[in-house]
Amino acid sequence: MKRRLHLFLICLFVLNYASGQLSLRVLSSLDSSAAFGVICSNASSNQLAFTDYNGLAKLTSGGTIQFTHPSFYGISVSGIYTDTTIYLEPLVGDLEEVIISPTSNEAVFASVIAQYRKQLKSVNISGNLAYTTTNWFKYRYKTDETGDSAYCAIQDDLRFTYDGTIKRSKPLFSAVSLNRFCSDFSLEKNRSIKTSEIPAFSKFDFSLFLNAVFTEDSFFDEIGFKHTKSTKREDTLNHTTEITFSSSDCIKTLVFSTEDRALISYTFRFFGKLGGYHCYYATFSDQVMATLFEEKGYLFDYETNSHQLISVHHGMFETTEKAILLNPMSFSEIIKTQTTGNSADAEKVKMLFPMYGYLLR
Repeated sequence: MKRRLHLFLICLFVLNYASGQLSLRVLSSLDSSAAFGVICSNASSNQLAFTDYNGLAKLTSGGTIQFTHPSFYGISVSGIYTDTTIYLEPLVGDLEEVIISPTSNEAVFASVIAQYRKQLKSVNISGNLAYTTTNWFKYRYKTDETGDSAYCAIQDDLRFTYDGTIKRSKPLFSAVSLNRFCSDFSLEKNRSIKTSEIPAFSKFDFSLFLNAVFTEDSFFDEIGFKHTKSTKREDTLNHTTEITFSSSDCIKTLVFSTEDRALISYTFRFFGKLGGYHCYYATFSDQVMATLFEEKGYLFDYETNSHQLISVHHGMFETTEKAILLNPMSFSEIIKTQTTGNSADAEKVKMLFPMYGYLLR
């Protein structure tokens, strides 16, 4: 599908540039509104940042920056070394007409997924996965109003291969570079908590979403909840269609090409009544995986303290003609056995800050 990208750059010289701080402001080209939650990734430094509600993100170094969001066309911009404003084109314009047709929308959803599966079965995909994650552990004590926090951060470079011709095939990986670093809690009463001994993988981890995207008949293929509303929007200018299913606490959205029903983005958000949330999305380029993002947050409220866990995962795929795997393993096997690295590794790891963490404050 031919993508129409309208990108305008406004470069401003300010004091932050002199100090090495690079500010990016990302707006919608439709109405100049702030684009929240755009992932800004620097390929050379492996640094990631999210835009806030004002569309602002900060990086410590410039170069080629990739901008990714499930509601906008992705774009890579080279030569960014000063404070810059980026205008991204929405996948679907702000249309007045909203078509509400739950039954037909479910059929369209199923047909788009079937089209994606059909193409995935006929190809072998291989390349590199740049994977970053941070798990945050936060405590707030009610008796003395004190707080404490720690984190474990991972930054990996993995090779992967996927054989779509094998029934229910899952991607296999091998490690190119593995880095993990964990911080300690600051309060004396938490010194016994060894964050470095916390497993790098859990049964609710990123690999479930990763495998679901490649595995037929997974929750990726289904709406997955009892929706109370269904909407369909068509953009005749961009030749895209957006289908959204929603309930009181869940939203699931597909964006695909109206011309050939190629999948462009896939989003799911769940906001629990007790303070928890779960958000993830995937973006595609010519029916091939481009990026994956997942963030989960949980709030455990006790009589003496509240305990928060925020888990953020991000992966960027770069496909190649052939990838040679050494000791092929599943993604979860590699992450599960990953241990805390030495101090040299700690310098390489960049923490991935939460996008939706404000929901637990």
